Amino acid sequence: MREKTKTYSALAILLVSLFLTASLAGCGYSMVGRRGFVATNVSIGPIENKTPEPGLEEYLYFALSDELMKQGIDVDQNSPNRIYGTLNIFQFQGVAENNQVFTSYQLTISGRFVFKGAGGGKIVLAGASPFIISFSAQGDLNDVFAQRQEAIKTGMQSFASQMVAGLLNTVSPK
Repeated sequence: MREKTKTYSALAILLVSLFLTASLAGCGYSMVGRRGFVATNVSIGPIENKTPEPGLEEYLYFALSDELMKQGIDVDQNSPNRIYGTLNIFQFQGVAENNQVFTSYQLTISGRFVFKGAGGGKIVLAGASPFIISFSAQGDLNDVFAQRQEAIKTGMQSFASQMVAGLLNTVSPK
């Protein structure tokens, strides 16, 4: 009887695991792996900011550093593996209003970023497609500006996350 209980327990655990994996996959989540990525460290920069918004390169640098470290990759400025690129577009615009006051905004960020491996191979991490962040804000101008800054940080974190996920899901360049 004890043998059947162990078998049923093992089967139940397997089924629950399969169900959870299928559920997460159905929601758009996926496991990020290192596949063929062999670099254990990466340097970041230069990040050129050709937009009229000052400081975007700093937000992106810290977001990329954070995201790489979350994935177990050291950020080492002496590494021959390098992520670099240019922020080309930054637009901030109101998209919805109430009583002639904007209540929803959209940030559009675009750039071109590349990973160059120690052997000289390159992977394009972000191309010409814009990255769009929408947010709502109300209150006085200071409140809107503070929420805008948070949206920029969140947007750069998401932008960095997409770049690192693209890097980890691509076979390392030779």
